[in-house]
Amino acid sequence: MATLEHKDLEIFVITNGRKTFDYVMKSIEDQSVHRKVTVIRDMLWVDALNKCASLSKSKYYIRVDDDMFLHKYTVAYYLSRMKKATHRKAGVFLCKLWEDWSHKPVGGLRMYSTRVARKLKFQPSRLGKVDKVFNHCLRFAGYRQIKDHTIIGIHALSSVEDQQRYRKLWRDHNAKISRKQFSRTFDNIIHPVTKTERRQYILLNRIRKLNKKYGNHRYVNFINKQRAAENAAAEGNNETQEAQI
Repeated sequence: MATLEHKDLEIFVITNGRKTFDYVMKSIEDQSVHRKVTVIRDMLWVDALNKCASLSKSKYYIRVDDDMFLHKYTVAYYLSRMKKATHRKAGVFLCKLWEDWSHKPVGGLRMYSTRVARKLKFQPSRLGKVDKVFNHCLRFAGYRQIKDHTIIGIHALSSVEDQQRYRKLWRDHNAKISRKQFSRTFDNIIHPVTKTERRQYILLNRIRKLNKKYGNHRYVNFINKQRAAENAAAEGNNETQEAQI
């Protein structure tokens, strides 16, 4: 993947070696619009998040976890929504992800203001999570989190072995609670896997239909416009080639 320097947006991928990581990177490579991508490997969760903020050279950055598959127009859509995020003093812009194994939209994919993330810094809860703590800090400092109900990608489920490894990693290194307390949390649950990583990746083809089903017409219209522009560009290239023959 080419290194692209832009001042508006860049992408950070955080991983500890999940098997879904390769498909995450493929989904980024397949974007209609490209931006610089940095991979953060093998760090504690809160340290990785603060490293993203410190390394960012752009006004905004997208944080991608290693179980998030992005739809083809994700980056283009976030760029299109950036003006609204700036106007409304947003520290975070958030879209949903489709979780096929729970059959519902969840999450999801966050775009941060670099300036705000550096100013507030990420701090973990006792469970090692950061999002609720960061949202509280946002509100206290007078910033906002803008929620967009668009389903922008897939929240994938890795193998049982991967889930067990990540559970141990989170329990032993990120959470600050006892094992007994951790055993009662959602993060302790191992979910049955019914689809391979590849079959989950193919679900990206359903994103338009899912947004239509849930009434997210803004992204449906955005996809239609992007496809129309691509078709027009392709037709223009064909006419140019024919004229050169």
